[in-house]
Amino acid sequence: MIVESIAGVLTVYFLLGQFVHIERIVKKLLPYGIILVLYLRWVQLDQGLIKHSLLEMTLAKCRTYAPIATFVAGDAIVIITVIQLTYIVFDYLRKLRYGLSKKQAINKLGNAALATLNYIPMLQRKVRSEIQKIEKDIEHSIQEQGKSPVEFPKIYELPAKGKSPEEVLDTMTKMVKGEDARWKDGLVSGAVYHGEEAHLELLNKASSLFSVTNPLHADLWPSVVRFEAEVIAMTASMMSGGSPDVCGTLSSGGTESIVLATKTHRDWFRHDHNITAPEVIAAVTAHAAIDKACDMFGIKLIKVPVDPVTFQIDLKAVQWNITANTIMIYSSAPNFPQGTIDDIEALSAIATRYGIGLHVDACLGGFVLPFARDLGIPLPKFDFSLPGVTSMSCDTHKYGYASKGTSVVLYKNKAIRRFQYFAFSDWTGGLYATPTIAGSRPGALSAACWASMVKMGKEGYMEKTKGIMETVAIIKKGIKSIKELYILGNPQAMVVCFGSNEFNILKVSDHMSKLGWSLNALQHPTAVHICVTVRHIGKGEKFLAALREAVEVVMKDPQGKLSGGSAIYGMASTMPAGPVEDILRIYTDATLSL
Repeated sequence: MIVESIAGVLTVYFLLGQFVHIERIVKKLLPYGIILVLYLRWVQLDQGLIKHSLLEMTLAKCRTYAPIATFVAGDAIVIITVIQLTYIVFDYLRKLRYGLSKKQAINKLGNAALATLNYIPMLQRKVRSEIQKIEKDIEHSIQEQGKSPVEFPKIYELPAKGKSPEEVLDTMTKMVKGEDARWKDGLVSGAVYHGEEAHLELLNKASSLFSVTNPLHADLWPSVVRFEAEVIAMTASMMSGGSPDVCGTLSSGGTESIVLATKTHRDWFRHDHNITAPEVIAAVTAHAAIDKACDMFGIKLIKVPVDPVTFQIDLKAVQWNITANTIMIYSSAPNFPQGTIDDIEALSAIATRYGIGLHVDACLGGFVLPFARDLGIPLPKFDFSLPGVTSMSCDTHKYGYASKGTSVVLYKNKAIRRFQYFAFSDWTGGLYATPTIAGSRPGALSAACWASMVKMGKEGYMEKTKGIMETVAIIKKGIKSIKELYILGNPQAMVVCFGSNEFNILKVSDHMSKLGWSLNALQHPTAVHICVTVRHIGKGEKFLAALREAVEVVMKDPQGKLSGGSAIYGMASTMPAGPVEDILRIYTDATLSL
């Protein structure tokens, strides 16, 4: 009887679990159930139907029927154990089906082996010696790329006497000379998204007008606060799907926007659903900012695979990994590596069904996709027109063409947005509240962002998007004509990603570097992409000519060695994650010591 009852309960649990979070419903209803029971007990006491509390009755029964109490306790232990084991089994099955990839498994084993070897003194010295060699190589490489310490002596402490403004600007002008050449010629993937002289002049003038402003002091600079509100409103109008409730805040960039959206969902679901061990589901192609956010907030991040052909997030894997602790699904429109837009409409249906959040990372696509859609380019739904979307991130400093350091994070309504704020009423310095992570923020960037958007207008964005999408079409067609290359997925926006079955594609990237082009190297799978910007408009054929030359050179020696940054990626693909991350930290140290 007990076995049949447990089986029945579990069957109902898993059948209903396909449609609702049973645990959440129970958690929500439990307080009301307790109140109802207490009320009924009080009524029975008032009517003289009962004389003893449940505790008195339980203790009396235990004394009278000790064997029965033992029997019930035994059953309870078995039932709880079965439930716990069921959780463990299903968690194991989930990991077995959508868990560690071959690369991740090798990483875990490799990291464990290295950690063990580090306890052996002789090997520990050997590892440290190798790390020191790598550190010196990296420092040497960074110094070669940096400014000459002879021409520009390094400053390690404040000058005893300050220099004149003319001297300072003269030094800075000489230092920047030549650094802008490649992006101005359209030889860089992403990085600079507009860059036309008149536009930069506007941004610089707008910044200088508000160089001392700080939105934290709304009473001193109401104009800057107004700029921020209007930037948010203009961005929201493009993504709202007609809803007047969409709102947001201005952040310092895409990473902060994603961090804020994650923090907001954590606090929202802790408040509404009492979730204290939150989980987020994201594709392996998701931007590393979601890894950073979950690391910062102690959130369990569940990475799921993408379809090997479309490179869209695997919908079955998403559903399989939803638990009572899931607070958010992370999607991309488009993702950074392959430029693929996830099936956000299907994810919206899943999020709505299970009552969980859905974030859309439109950091790249936010100021391209709406205008591409208006140009008649067929694109899937990706914004707040879908009922399940609860937040979005859109970078104004990318295709919004603002100065570096601004992004917008949007929410479905103000009730959700309020969970992003930090408010503290007990500080001796006064009442304190901030909408984002930062306290003081540069009003100059908010002003420049506003200036960019108002200057561009819908017509300006449409014009630039048209040029970008036409260039993308030329590049895609050209890559398809090169038989040694293939395009990954179905890029629908500004990113075109390509690989090769004939040779290591990073060798092509190497030669493109020698021709002056700076492309993005990718891993898992190894590929290269170009992020098309305003700087590339009209230069699609120029890019293809260089790419054809690079392929021809590599085909003459397909087994040749990698060099430069490509060599680092090649090394990373053969090493466990731990040592590679140590090398990345060494690299970061070196850049901070230039």
